[in-house]
Amino acid sequence: MEKDTVHSITLGLLSVSGLCLVGSQLRISALEKPLLDAQLNGSAQRLTSAKTLQLQTDEALQKGGEQVAKSAVLEKQYAALLTDLLELSKADADAKAITQKWKIQQQGEPQPAEPQGRSSSDSKAASPARPKPAPAAGAAGAAGAAGAAGAAGAAAKPPQ
Repeated sequence: MEKDTVHSITLGLLSVSGLCLVGSQLRISALEKPLLDAQLNGSAQRLTSAKTLQLQTDEALQKGGEQVAKSAVLEKQYAALLTDLLELSKADADAKAITQKWKIQQQGEPQPAEPQGRSSSDSKAASPARPKPAPAAGAAGAAGAAGAAGAAGAAAKPPQ
């Protein structure tokens, strides 16, 4: 009978220790659940912000592309304006004074289609290709300081 009692006590102790193990695991799971929920919510917020950022980036790229297209149109308008000014300077003294003051010159033949790899400011009327006679005294300092950048500054407003 003593053997049955020893086996019963051993079996009882194993059962109690098993129940303690299961209970402690349940308690740990209950304590970790809020942490896991917080991590899940944080991950969801990061995912939402990443998607929002991606949408904003896509919109910015689209707007940037539109701005590049607008700037290309504006650059063509400026080139046409400066080309017209150069043509007008052949007959008009005021236009000639402006082209001399800002040192606006035609570089090569005007091209209807712009070659790849070059901007119209490089090919049209930006920097002097050959030296021109100096403008009247007093304006020489202003014209020299303006240089090639003055060609774009001469037509600050787009034509309407």
